[in-house]
Amino acid sequence: MNDYRITTYEPRHRGAVVEFQQMLWQGGAAGNSAYLDWKFGANPYLDDRYVTLAWQESELVGMLGVFGSCWEVDGHGRVMLPCLADTVVAPAHRGGPLFGRMLEWLVERLRADEVPWLLDFGDQPAGPAMLMSGWTAVGPWPVAVAEREVLASGEGEWSAREAVRGPRSGATITPVATSLPEMPALAAETRSRGSVRVVRDEEYFRWRSRNPLARYFHLVAEEQGTVGYLIAHRTAVDTDDGPTPTTIVECEALDDDVWRDLVEAAVATLPGKVVTMWVRDLAPAREQSLASLGLSPTRPSGRLSQDIHLPKLVMRSTGVVDDAGPLATLTSPDVWDMRGVSGRGWR
Repeated sequence: MNDYRITTYEPRHRGAVVEFQQMLWQGGAAGNSAYLDWKFGANPYLDDRYVTLAWQESELVGMLGVFGSCWEVDGHGRVMLPCLADTVVAPAHRGGPLFGRMLEWLVERLRADEVPWLLDFGDQPAGPAMLMSGWTAVGPWPVAVAEREVLASGEGEWSAREAVRGPRSGATITPVATSLPEMPALAAETRSRGSVRVVRDEEYFRWRSRNPLARYFHLVAEEQGTVGYLIAHRTAVDTDDGPTPTTIVECEALDDDVWRDLVEAAVATLPGKVVTMWVRDLAPAREQSLASLGLSPTRPSGRLSQDIHLPKLVMRSTGVVDDAGPLATLTSPDVWDMRGVSGRGWR
């Protein structure tokens, strides 16, 4: 049966969404409700207006989550670009036209509102089909992974752990409970490798850290002031010995030795059997030092079947992009600086 009714999300749908998203979020009624509020209600760049629901009679059978991200584009300034997330189709309706119908309905709404692009940093199983229906891929790109047979100790509060001195830089590396005001300032100081970069200001750091279904781990490096920081993410609905990796979301430092000391400290102390990080936008000197820090890079092979697990961005133009303007260049992989974006950091 294909008699679907597609609507926007409204507050009266909360109960249905909270129950339906247990398939993905796994946070229970309270956790899922809090996550819904955080991601689509408290998002500083976009409200829940584009969250898309599909119904068969009175039953919720599909959902596309859409949250806001803010980007800085050289020659244009700041622009809000919506991101697709939290896609769920009920098992009985998978493999049919529902996902595509929801996408087209959403793109039409974005076009009417003159929103130029829809982004997706997720790992959609329908990725190949999306590419055949007008989506453009940027990536995939390499990751680095550390697998540990012995877990780092998860006992005690993260911020109560002892500081260490970086063996290369001499900087003091301290676990802290949350992001510090110096972190966005330091991120702004680091040189961008592209003309399109995510806005990492205090508002962004504050919103991201309030994810109710995530745990964040912060390291700060100090030597006569803050000289670097690292932020890692782990889902709060998986145990430390579970299969989900702990992801280094971002690491910034004023010099290479501080950066290496931060990453090495993270690999040694973060919880989880696996620690992973994107390495797409690392400077060559830093990328070349990954193995010495306990991380093994995995690079794209050029084969879709082998690279399906690697991160990528797929994006869809809504048809309102000015071909002569800077936003038209977003289809080029070279313009993007993905630091601070890691998909898991937004989950």
